[in-house]
Amino acid sequence: MTTFAQNNNTMENPFYITGIIPEEYFCDRDKETRWIIRTLQNKAHILLTSPRRMGKTQLIRHVFEQPSVKDNYYTFYTDIYATTSLHELVLFLSKEIYSRLVPKGKVALDRFLSGLQSLTGSLGYDPITGKPTFDIKLGDIHTPELTLQEIFGYLENADKPCIFAIDEFQQIANYPEKNVEALLRTHIQKLNNCLFIYAGSNRHILENMFNSAARPFYNSTEQTYLDCIPKETYTKFALEQFKRSGRQIDSSAVSLAYDLFEGHTYYVHNVLHNAFAYLDTEKPIDESDILKTLDDILEDRGHLFASMMNQLNYQQKETLIAIAKEGKASGVTSVAFVKKHSLKSPSSVQYAIGTLLDKQLITFENDNHRTKIYSVSDRFLQKWISFTY
Repeated sequence: MTTFAQNNNTMENPFYITGIIPEEYFCDRDKETRWIIRTLQNKAHILLTSPRRMGKTQLIRHVFEQPSVKDNYYTFYTDIYATTSLHELVLFLSKEIYSRLVPKGKVALDRFLSGLQSLTGSLGYDPITGKPTFDIKLGDIHTPELTLQEIFGYLENADKPCIFAIDEFQQIANYPEKNVEALLRTHIQKLNNCLFIYAGSNRHILENMFNSAARPFYNSTEQTYLDCIPKETYTKFALEQFKRSGRQIDSSAVSLAYDLFEGHTYYVHNVLHNAFAYLDTEKPIDESDILKTLDDILEDRGHLFASMMNQLNYQQKETLIAIAKEGKASGVTSVAFVKKHSLKSPSSVQYAIGTLLDKQLITFENDNHRTKIYSVSDRFLQKWISFTY
């Protein structure tokens, strides 16, 4: 990160961009937190969708830390974005349960280990230290359907109710095994002791998965969409955090950071995090400081973004640039859009759109007229493209 003047203040940076956010640094989401807790207490599963990096993961972890949840449930969270098969899903689920139960003590862990007969050789205790060991490798999962059944058997028979959050749940639609949705739904609908939060950023896939009568998970959840934190609420939060830390920032500077990313939580937080960490502590941060901070962030990521662009062919790159310059692009295969951005043809744009979606470089939402509105998934990448091209 290019800096103006290094901040020697030892005060903790209040704008967390990694890890679990402590309660005093968590911004708003009061309404969403109450809704999730109330829905879980009413014994309903939840589908939580949002754009990537809007804060759904932090919201789930925030809910799990609330006393009414923490004191009464075993809570589990796993992100399956990196999984590509049922074998990997089983590995991620079992590893999460194991890691969460280790601090609970031997009795809680033994209850889990005794139920996973299909993985007995890879789970247990070190004979010398007596410490729990988890030595499962992907190749050790020979019968994922059986191990999955054992995992759900544990959740059903655990000595406390369980809540299991599975993030980027839409990944199961890409597994080579074609029965994963039906297999999961068959097990889950039999459970009385475990509730699930299915979360993800690919809204159109998830809503089709849960709202289509032809799919196994149809009508099985209460659903909510996580939108941006209101500007007034976020501005008040940011000003208070700077004041608590003995720092100053103009409200117009916070407003600019918010507007640059349309309130997209991670990116606004990231800019303020870096402004707090690297800017001169002796003067108030103003709008020019915010713009300079953003320039520094984009400069630091420039080589990565350039490498990503170089992996695209000409038509894909030109289409991505056009969407980035629009910010939010509709009618991307229209003659008007093609001419405006000097693209080859509507058909070449349509083909490029498919590839960019597969690479998750772009995303889309439907407006009230079911028209697809495309945007670049990474808001920093969108800014970098706009400035570079």
